[in-house]
Amino acid sequence: MTSQQWPKIAVEADLPSIECPSHVLQWIENLPADVLEIVSKVSENGGGIWIVGGAVRDVCLGLEVHDIDFAVTLEPEEMMDLFPDSIATGIEYGTVTLRGQNSFYEATTLRVESEYTDGRRPQSVRWGTSLSEDLQRRDFTINAMALDVARKVMHDPHFGLQDIERGIVRSVGQAYARISEDALRILRAYRFLDRGKAGVWKFDLELSEALRQNATKLENVTEERIWMEFQKILNGENVAQVIEKMAHDGVLDMFLPGKWASQHLRLESLYHPYTSHFDGLTRLALLLCESFSIDVENALIELKLPKKDRMYIQNLHSRFGTLPEPKVSNLRVFRSVLQEQAVQHLELEIVIRTHELSPSMGTYDGDVSYVESLLDMLQRMPPLKAGNASLIDGYWLMQRTNLGKGIALGRLKSWLHRLQVERDLETKEDIEELLCSLHWNEENYHDWPSLQFPE
Repeated sequence: MTSQQWPKIAVEADLPSIECPSHVLQWIENLPADVLEIVSKVSENGGGIWIVGGAVRDVCLGLEVHDIDFAVTLEPEEMMDLFPDSIATGIEYGTVTLRGQNSFYEATTLRVESEYTDGRRPQSVRWGTSLSEDLQRRDFTINAMALDVARKVMHDPHFGLQDIERGIVRSVGQAYARISEDALRILRAYRFLDRGKAGVWKFDLELSEALRQNATKLENVTEERIWMEFQKILNGENVAQVIEKMAHDGVLDMFLPGKWASQHLRLESLYHPYTSHFDGLTRLALLLCESFSIDVENALIELKLPKKDRMYIQNLHSRFGTLPEPKVSNLRVFRSVLQEQAVQHLELEIVIRTHELSPSMGTYDGDVSYVESLLDMLQRMPPLKAGNASLIDGYWLMQRTNLGKGIALGRLKSWLHRLQVERDLETKEDIEELLCSLHWNEENYHDWPSLQFPE
């Protein structure tokens, strides 16, 4: 949009306005055409509209904004009439999703909520026209700011900008009341401590005390919502400091096995430099290193992790404390089995030994320098000439052995695959020559080695 096409002045908020910081004003002036068109349409139809929530927080922090949400005075049905291709994603709570050229935008009608009797959601919601009341019901001051795009001004009734400058996470209103309304705000509070390259913020004293006193209220939150927030924490840049505070405040005890305030070695392991490039699932596996496998399995099931993520963590957990032998052939097998996770496994083992952790499943052979030498060997090894896949299939093997389909054929194929990897063979002729040298028809196939790690 050109300056002549800038949205007309919309309904004014029932709040004082303040000037935008210069970088926020610059962001407003470079908003996508989609956003300006949405603001224009709502304004031209007698509505009030403001950008709210995480977008305002992130732009004030100087972060990249990924999602833009609106608060509007028009009711959901009116919004859907104005935007016929919109989606009723949460219409009972006033939310519709608007389609842009390249993005989706959530627009939520200003609302007033009744009491939260179950610690999860309000008993009822009614539509309102007061931006002041809408911001009053939000969780933290840094999330209770709004931008009036047409007027290029901010509304910050709870001094969120001031808290950003101080590096403080503070509740809107009384902290105990805000946490009691929805206990998921406990985890959201810890997530907002992590400010990436800007470091770790602090809680104000009232919120800090409310979080500790209300930790048990997480029992009222569905496991899916807990995992949604906890995974974001685990993927944070300053995960070690945040997790350590959660442990000391008794929050981790609510959904991870064990008592965490005394788990100093496990908590310290997240400070190791290698963990900076681990993802959240890998960091969680490391945290659970010393937990029994059944406790790990049960915790992941209770948190409702997707099966793929559960299996990833459990597989890592089952391998903790195990190492390949320091031979090229064994390292080839190790790399072939774990593939892109091979380097990560050795890095995890270095972390485990550095912080003197005791894996519940492994034997813990080798000190830090030994594992570092394995990692060096692994990274110097050239790739396999034929790659990781087997050069032969079952039909090829049946033709040459007269074995029928069954366990023996499968075990022999796996044995040959292992030898192919160990010796870095590159042709079927190499495999055929190898087959002729094996006494496979004179041995018990149950004893044949296979391509696996740990052995």
